Amino acid sequence: MYSFFGIPTVVNLKSSVYKTLLLNELETYNDDTDHATIEITDDWSSFDSKLVANNPSHHYYFADAIYFKGTQIEVAFVFDTAKQLKKVYFKLLIAPNWYRKILRKWLNIQFTNRVENIGQIFHEHVLVPMTFFSADLAPIHASGFSLNSKSNLLGGTGGTGKTTLELEFCLNKNAAFITDDIAIISQKGEIYPNYNYPKIYGYNLVGNKNLKDRVLKKEPFFGKIHWFLHRKIFGLSKVRRKISPFVLFENVNTHPSKLTNYNILSKNDCKEISKTKLDIETISKMTVEVILTEYSYFFNHIHWHAFNALSMGNKPITTTEYLEKKWLEILSTSFDNTENYLLSIPFDISHDEFKKQMNSHL
Repeated sequence: MYSFFGIPTVVNLKSSVYKTLLLNELETYNDDTDHATIEITDDWSSFDSKLVANNPSHHYYFADAIYFKGTQIEVAFVFDTAKQLKKVYFKLLIAPNWYRKILRKWLNIQFTNRVENIGQIFHEHVLVPMTFFSADLAPIHASGFSLNSKSNLLGGTGGTGKTTLELEFCLNKNAAFITDDIAIISQKGEIYPNYNYPKIYGYNLVGNKNLKDRVLKKEPFFGKIHWFLHRKIFGLSKVRRKISPFVLFENVNTHPSKLTNYNILSKNDCKEISKTKLDIETISKMTVEVILTEYSYFFNHIHWHAFNALSMGNKPITTTEYLEKKWLEILSTSFDNTENYLLSIPFDISHDEFKKQMNSHL
């Protein structure tokens, strides 16, 4: 049994290809509950939803399920008659021959094939979307840590320095890790830990011997060659590694914590980092806009699901409009007792100067 962001869940795996890898990554979510509300499985033999429409050609419409097929994984979220999520089916799309597997690994930014990357794929395409169908949870694109009894989230789009600050505070200031990429918050304002392995980029290692040793010391020979080549050819932002937060950090939050500080990072036309207080409505809307773009591929399937449902005279299981409204309501309540700020960051600030100035603002 597991508790994924407060949702009691049972995971039944059939495939032996990635079973051990995935279960090892999920063990931190182990829970002693004896009752699961949702089952996740890769065994499609019991999938009995009837295909009733197929528009566009890569979207399958089922009256009781929301389906999507990406480049890495195929997922079907199945609902009961009350439109409550009851089961999730997934299928990892694995290359059919060894040549393609090896090629994908060498071309991959973090030197992993899909089987080796099952934990990240599972978190991003199964666990996080599963929370979309919960009545009292909302996703935030953010890194997070707790320090001095305060839980902090750093939100915004990609490339603004969220992971850099997470590493700075968790490695050097004894902060406890909460999340690296996606935070799940409840209507009560509690942040659930997300143990999806943090992604460490080449630029994060510059001038940081301690982090470099932790990330690359046990890297295999060919992994070091891959790192060197990708760094030289594509640049520091095009090479990364992922590592368990329990290996990377001394302290990791293992229970939900009350959010106290939420800062959205934004690169703007300014001379130095500045801090501006944001009202609840504005910061809630900004947060939802980011998650809608981060999961745009998923919301395309929500739109197609709604289109097909309407064409068949059915009511959609959910819509993007409903999700957006629900998240705004949850976030507005959650942020009511939180310090909410926009941190404006100069376009051309150096990595070291960024960390130095941000220390005085967080």
